Amino acid sequence: MNLFLRGTGKDLWIFVFGFCWVSCFSLNGCIEEIQSVSFSCIDSNHSIIPIDLPKSIRSLDLSFNPLRHIHSNYFSNFSNLEYLDLTRCSITVIEDLAFSGLEILHTLVFTGNPIRHWDPQSFFGLFSLCKLVVVETSLSRLSELPLRNVTSLREIYAAHNKLKSLHLTTSLVNLQTLDLRDNQITEIKDNDLDLFRGVSKTNLSLILSRNPISYFSPKAFLDINLHKLQIQGCFSIAESLRSNLKALAGSKIEKLEIGDYRASSEKINYQEGLLEGLCKVDIQELSINGMNFSITDRPPDCIKNLTSLRVVNNNLKLDNIIPSHQNFDRLQRLHIKNCELTNMPLLFLSKCPSLLELHITGIPKLSNFNGRLKGLKEVKVLDLSNNKLNMNDCCSQFVADTSESKIQHLNLSYNSFIGFDGAFINMPHLQSLDVSHSRIKTVGKFPLFMYLADLRFLDLSYTYCNFLIDCSFCGLYGLEELRVSRTIFASDILSVVFQNLKQLRSLDLSACNLEFIPEGTFSSLKVLNVLNLSKNKLLDLRQSHLIQLANLISLDLSFNQLKDISDNSIQSLPSSLAKIDLSGNPFDCSCWQITFLLWVKQQKDKTLKPSNQMFCKTPQTLNGLPLTDLTLNCSMTLLISGVLLGILCPSLIGILVFCYLTTTPTGKLFCNRCKRKHDHNCVYDAFVMFSNADEEWVKQQLVPKLENEDEFILCLHYRDFVPGVSIINNISNSILNSHKVIVVLSQNFLESKWCSYEFEMAKAWQYLEGSSEIIVILLESVNEVHLKKVLGLHKYLAKTTYLERNNEFFFWMRLQNALKNGQCSTRLQNRHKEMPENIL
Repeated sequence: MNLFLRGTGKDLWIFVFGFCWVSCFSLNGCIEEIQSVSFSCIDSNHSIIPIDLPKSIRSLDLSFNPLRHIHSNYFSNFSNLEYLDLTRCSITVIEDLAFSGLEILHTLVFTGNPIRHWDPQSFFGLFSLCKLVVVETSLSRLSELPLRNVTSLREIYAAHNKLKSLHLTTSLVNLQTLDLRDNQITEIKDNDLDLFRGVSKTNLSLILSRNPISYFSPKAFLDINLHKLQIQGCFSIAESLRSNLKALAGSKIEKLEIGDYRASSEKINYQEGLLEGLCKVDIQELSINGMNFSITDRPPDCIKNLTSLRVVNNNLKLDNIIPSHQNFDRLQRLHIKNCELTNMPLLFLSKCPSLLELHITGIPKLSNFNGRLKGLKEVKVLDLSNNKLNMNDCCSQFVADTSESKIQHLNLSYNSFIGFDGAFINMPHLQSLDVSHSRIKTVGKFPLFMYLADLRFLDLSYTYCNFLIDCSFCGLYGLEELRVSRTIFASDILSVVFQNLKQLRSLDLSACNLEFIPEGTFSSLKVLNVLNLSKNKLLDLRQSHLIQLANLISLDLSFNQLKDISDNSIQSLPSSLAKIDLSGNPFDCSCWQITFLLWVKQQKDKTLKPSNQMFCKTPQTLNGLPLTDLTLNCSMTLLISGVLLGILCPSLIGILVFCYLTTTPTGKLFCNRCKRKHDHNCVYDAFVMFSNADEEWVKQQLVPKLENEDEFILCLHYRDFVPGVSIINNISNSILNSHKVIVVLSQNFLESKWCSYEFEMAKAWQYLEGSSEIIVILLESVNEVHLKKVLGLHKYLAKTTYLERNNEFFFWMRLQNALKNGQCSTRLQNRHKEMPENIL
């Protein structure tokens, strides 16, 4: 980068700092995610640890580097490491004491390494290791792992290996998660789980899904307590599932997951007594994934003792399995997902009086919600997302028999149509509301949220709401997160619509087709931390907005029309800002943006994320080049540009001033005023501005009254304009030689182009003279629309007293007093000395 900056010492320091920063933080391809704390060296072709990494580092990602062999004391210089990722580093051998010195390391990742040999003391010194990931490491036995001295381990993830048996050593007594999915385990023997047998309570989650298990020993799970047992996708036929569920007798399992693993086309057909074995197991939560039920199939009666039931990817008709006398009094959580429902299972739900959470999601045939959730007085979470619901009168049907619902979280996202029938009067405890990606009505047109003072989260994104009133979010005094992506704001609404959201911490305004942000939009958002303005049409980032966002942490301006960020805006970025996304904008990479481009260099590995997605748009020779790779030679360009600007700018300003003074009415007035001698003698008491259509009233009433009776001298265009002089100069001279200006305002006056010119010049004269007055006579009622077309006249009448002809006596008396008020030429003053003083 060869940059030559001319100007202030400040610019020179910016250059020096930018150059040093770019030079000092390359670190052999490593990215400093958090200064001196977290580094990412992914796919940097390192065969050893980079020597320039600081010893204070706590998190290090070396994924996709050819390390191959981890020898003794390999990481001994980094005793502060807490997280180490060695994913796919082609590691085959790990020697004794390889991790010596890493006494506070809590997470170690080996995913995708073909490890052939672990020395027995490989993990010596890992006294704080809690999480070990050995997914896809060619592991054939758990005993291969050198875990003898690692007593702090809580989680082992060993999926996608070659394990054929399950046998846990005593060092794993504190284990909480053992993930062995997708291995080759075929049976669980009597002594495999002895480590946990007889323990009154354990937090172990044992995940055995997608293992080809054919046999559970009858005593393998006897007196075993598990937090979770996942055996999905382990049994291909119903009989195998039946026999192995019976082998769980005598165990206590808080969460049991059976059936297919995720979505599968090969579902087990339910048979009578298939799940009878569950009746001899103490189960709290049951998840059934992928089973075919007939209309007459009924699960065993013991499922009524469940506290949680999850039914996924099957055709179970819940209303058909309920005997008329049976209640599910203990059921607190029900989740039905991707099942063949066409109507809400209201009968089943009516038998669940203790239900706290209801999730019915991902059901493409569920389009109607007919009826009411009777008896569900305790529900706090209601999730009906990802269906095809068409509801015209939401949400009274969610309220049970009582007058007030206890629902705290309501999710209606990804449905067909949601029409709100009221302002959530019966749902005062609502804390989160999500209707994103659903077509809705009334929101933005009426203040629907007035009674939701407890609401903390509101998602209206992709609802295409049209916000037309400034009270769209009234009542949401405690709202902390608002998402309104892909909605529409009326042009005069955005500046005021967020004024009452004083607790808002996150605001998503992405894809709202915004071309600019009005002043005051963020003035009340003093605690805002996250602001998303991506995918709009913004041309700039204003300093005034940034000043109002003092607590901002994350700012997303990606995919707008920003060509740069001004110096003032850069200097006004909040000190709390940790991330700013400017990717996808058409940046100008010319030398005019040198300060901005230097700032990008300085911040590319700090606040700018992702900085590698910022590309030049102009000039054409740099189109498509990443800003972070940009090298500029701006010395000659800046020199020539400075000289040209120094010559052209004064010339251009002079031309513009000349054109203004010679072509505009106001300019003519200014020139004529400057030509006058520096005296304040007036030739006329008043210059009268009127339309030719009103000339009869002026000649027959105004002139006789003021000149003949009151002896004022008026300037009238038909009588006093000098022949051979331009009209504009005549108007200008008449105004400058007059003590006052009288405007005879009528509809004809408003429609006259010359009258508009005269009034514009009179306003300029009033400004230049300081105390000069314009007297407006309202000859007749005028059209207000036409009134606004005359520059400044509407505002002048709004704040200045004018004369009306309602009472002829008072009208003429007030006009006479107005003309006599103030100073005039000596001749005119002497003439009026002898006139009696009229007092209103």
